[in-house]
Amino acid sequence: MKSHVRLLLIILLTLPLTVLAQKGGSGQAQKGGQGQKDSERGNSQGNSGNCFKEWYDLFRDRGASTVTDGTHEVILTLRNTRDGSSKCYMGRAEVVGGKFKRPVMIQKMDGSYEPFTTIGKGLDPAFAKSLTEDEFGTITDGMSINFLMSDQEYGRIFFYTFLNEKPKSLKQAPSPKSLVKN
Repeated sequence: MKSHVRLLLIILLTLPLTVLAQKGGSGQAQKGGQGQKDSERGNSQGNSGNCFKEWYDLFRDRGASTVTDGTHEVILTLRNTRDGSSKCYMGRAEVVGGKFKRPVMIQKMDGSYEPFTTIGKGLDPAFAKSLTEDEFGTITDGMSINFLMSDQEYGRIFFYTFLNEKPKSLKQAPSPKSLVKN
């Protein structure tokens, strides 16, 4: 009887360690621990810490249909090429004649929208002068052109609702033995 109680006690004491080992780490790391950097646990705009690359790769792989006129939900990306970081935001853009028009709106946490420029981000003046409004509003494969911001970050807009569906995988044939019965 005494050995059964001892065994039960050992099981109860090691159970939390077993559960943590199966989850892959300590409780603090699982909860996005306070000592962890965003780059170690991924940020809220994509788990890899580079949400721009995730969106760009997805659009390059799948392509997108032609963006129609109207107001559309978009992803606004800003990336810092010096340190390789990026931030992605939900937004809304109006498309007229196949081109997006300014102002592009950025979504706030309460669901409201405000012009993107109100967060202190503007186009680099030299870059802005180098393009016409029509050239700036170009949408190709569901993406805007790459634009330079005044703080030397690069921006791009993704019209994610026009992303092509994921291609279906091809079904491989079974071996002749399993398919032909005679």
